[in-house]
Amino acid sequence: MDKYLDYKLKIDAKPSLFHGSTVRKAVGQSLWYRIRDYILKKEVPVCCICGFSPQQDEMRNLHLHEIDHYDFENIVVKLLGLNLICANCHAFHHFGFTQLYSSKEKMERLIEHFVKVNECEINDFKEYRRSLLFRRQPDSEIKKTKSNLSFQDIKVGNYTVRYAILGDIPFKDEVIEKLNKKGLYYQYK
Repeated sequence: MDKYLDYKLKIDAKPSLFHGSTVRKAVGQSLWYRIRDYILKKEVPVCCICGFSPQQDEMRNLHLHEIDHYDFENIVVKLLGLNLICANCHAFHHFGFTQLYSSKEKMERLIEHFVKVNECEINDFKEYRRSLLFRRQPDSEIKKTKSNLSFQDIKVGNYTVRYAILGDIPFKDEVIEKLNKKGLYYQYK
């Protein structure tokens, strides 16, 4: 049993094959901000992980986070839904990426946030992080992907990531239409 199952805040490592591939980027800022604004008006503006509830002038600290799963065989990001999460939870979610571009002080604040949200100790964080180093993409998924792409194709990004919109999101038809126009929509049968 996963001893970290009850943690509210976790590192959500995106598989390297899909790095930089998001529905947000694919549909553009204009549509994405319309979706975010719609959700902010329809839902209580609160972080679904830590409960942060911003004042009106702090709304920029509440981000729209994509809930994705990945189809390695077809190289598809499957968008299952969207959550409102605070900037700290979002940065922690993408810990590896955040670590590349953040100061030591910011990383320390994010780790403190993790400890507070999960009601644990700093040693629990260190153990949790170490445990993630041993979790890798399942061999069967790696083999399927490698049979469709060469290592060189993967290394230089010589492939196209497509998107399936499986969740009920605002402006879903518009999102699908935009992805279709770019040849990036994947329809599961």
